[in-house]
Amino acid sequence: MNRARRSGSGRIQPKASQFGVPLAAGGASPRRAPTVRDHSKRFLIAVILLLIAGTILLWLPWTDEPGVSTSLVDAFFTAVSAFAGTFAVLDTADHWNTFGEAVVLVLIQAGGLGFMVGASLILAVLRRGTSGPGLRDAVMIRDGSPALSLRDALHLSRRIVRFTFIAEAAGAILLTARFSADMPFTSAAWHGVFTSVSAFCNAGFDLNGGYRSLIPYQSSVAINFIVIALIQAGALSYLVWSDIVQSRRWNALAIDTRLILIGNGVLLVVGAVLFLLSEWNRTLRGQDLVTRLLASVFQSTSARSAGFQTVDLSQAKDVTLFAYTGLMFIGGAPGSTAGGIKLTVAGVIVAAILATLRGETETNLMKRRLPASVFARAVTITISMGVALFVVALALTITENRWGASPQFLHLLFDSASALGSVGLSSGITAGLSTAGKIVLSIAMVFGKVGPLTMAYALQRRQRAQRYSLPEANVRMG
Repeated sequence: MNRARRSGSGRIQPKASQFGVPLAAGGASPRRAPTVRDHSKRFLIAVILLLIAGTILLWLPWTDEPGVSTSLVDAFFTAVSAFAGTFAVLDTADHWNTFGEAVVLVLIQAGGLGFMVGASLILAVLRRGTSGPGLRDAVMIRDGSPALSLRDALHLSRRIVRFTFIAEAAGAILLTARFSADMPFTSAAWHGVFTSVSAFCNAGFDLNGGYRSLIPYQSSVAINFIVIALIQAGALSYLVWSDIVQSRRWNALAIDTRLILIGNGVLLVVGAVLFLLSEWNRTLRGQDLVTRLLASVFQSTSARSAGFQTVDLSQAKDVTLFAYTGLMFIGGAPGSTAGGIKLTVAGVIVAAILATLRGETETNLMKRRLPASVFARAVTITISMGVALFVVALALTITENRWGASPQFLHLLFDSASALGSVGLSSGITAGLSTAGKIVLSIAMVFGKVGPLTMAYALQRRQRAQRYSLPEANVRMG
């Protein structure tokens, strides 16, 4: 039988076990379990420390090729860009030596894998708060408490890490086999590993030199399909692939999985057809039909997340750049290595628009009714990212007209959307940006990487049920 113990002052204190709460050593107050906010702070601190370390390493002279040097701003921009999976303001192969390339690769892997794990855990918590046990989890999310057990979190993290390394290893082996036909095996292996990690993490960094990306392999069916498969593996997220493997039937898939797959397929087809038609006599001129089709499918895949190019987009038509700005704004799946507002957000908004056009007062999706709060969060995220795009494009216009080479506004808008969407495609102006312009894009890259997920969690956590309903009022529109 548990007995109460007497304190030094003569008062009787209950044992901690009477209440099921262990006391810390020395009778101190019990440890508080880490909350989602605690993990978010730690993740933010880890990101800051990683970017500082990456910047310092890339700034040091022994990471450069002989005869070149790196400014602090360029080192910071490259570190942020590698972590966020976006631009290469300095050509990776021409500027960095092997050690510098390894630093860039570590930053790419840390950004892609770290964000995928962190985002998947937060999304798992949000799912439990909305479709799990119910009130308890919803309250825990709003209070910042851990609605996902440590065991569940570790189990999910291990599966994501295993999925990532298996996909990257398979891609590296296949790419090495293909690259070995053009270069010595050791160089082919390094190119294979670097390209595989970069493609899966949707980074777009390459080792071909001369800012050429994958243009030298424009007609290579093997390179195109391997890189496309890696991009899609990272852009659709572990959560989607896991649901596909476990469910195996279309109707058994989660609604958001089906929404992601439909949206991804539609945008791939639309982007490829648009690129093929608009660039047939421009960047695709002189190529055979197979190469034109390959390039169109590749650019459509890369435009929403990856940043690789098999054509020179600096020579693309304005209609192509403008249309692909929209693709970059949408991005990939939640919990993936891709950026943008995400396919599910775009899908919810499209479903709500179609419901309104049909005269329906509620939004139905795949025989399910979507709560009004889901549509409200989707609209908030979209408008917030739209405002961010406006601000970044405006700031970049000011900096480049004042200190830069005054490029066309469409090129500035395209690169702004690429930064916010964590894509990395460039209209050809990134390498020549002013120092102020590089700082603007660095901020945009960080916001684009974590902004949509942060807003989704914050909006979910602040959601509260209304205890009363006010009288309705109509507002004139149109």
